[in-house]
Amino acid sequence: MAIQTAQQKENLAVAYGTNATYGAIYTTAPGASAGTEPSGGSPAYARKPLTWTAGTVDGVVTATATFDVPAGATIVGVGVHTAVTGGTYLDGATVTSQAFNSQGTYSVTFTFSQS
Repeated sequence: MAIQTAQQKENLAVAYGTNATYGAIYTTAPGASAGTEPSGGSPAYARKPLTWTAGTVDGVVTATATFDVPAGATIVGVGVHTAVTGGTYLDGATVTSQAFNSQGTYSVTFTFSQS
C-alpha cells in the first residue's frame, strides 16, 4: 500500500532520523551491510552525530556531517548507524569515489525522502 497522506510520510521520515543518529563514510560500497570505515589519521576518523532537520510535512529530512579522512583512503560510500561505535547499520549509499592522498575532510548531506 502506498502512503497516501503527507503527514504519514513526514512521520516516517522523522522516525528515520530519530533512529539514524550517527553518520559514517566507507572505503567499500555499502549494501545490505555496512561498508568498511576508514581508520587512523590525525585527527582520527570517527562517526559523527547527526542532527536531522525538523519535519515540515514534506516527508524529507536531512542532516550534514564533516568527517576527517586519513591519507591514502578512497571514500566510495556513506551510511547511517545507531551508535558512535558498534550499534546497528541502518542504511547506506554509494557516492562518487574520492581519493585522499593526504589527510583531509569529507562533507556529506544525508537525505531521507519518504514517498
